[in-house]
Amino acid sequence: MARFLTVLQPTAPIGAAALINGLEPVLEALHAEVDHRTTAHLSALLRGGREQLRMQLFADVQAKAEGPVLELVLMSREPMGQGAPQTKAVFQQLLDETARSLAHLQPCFRSDRDGALPS
Repeated sequence: MARFLTVLQPTAPIGAAALINGLEPVLEALHAEVDHRTTAHLSALLRGGREQLRMQLFADVQAKAEGPVLELVLMSREPMGQGAPQTKAVFQQLLDETARSLAHLQPCFRSDRDGALPS
């Protein structure tokens, strides 16, 4: 099962609901279908890759000492043994869209670059 995680830190104070609501342009760009939303959590279904692999996106606002962070997790049933290329490509699209649409959030962790779990 493929699982890619990124953690984004706001450059200025922002509330949990604003972080979740700010994902709207990213969700639209990825053609994601939101199936659950609260003020601090969101889950959505999307399809990606050549075979239209079904993927799940989770967004959670986590309280940290230095302020809230937004965790984005993309998961699929694609095997990680060969690097999950379809899921990784959609994860890269997610990162690109986030950088474009949410410039006030800075990535502080990426599982494909920094390891499986944030320190």
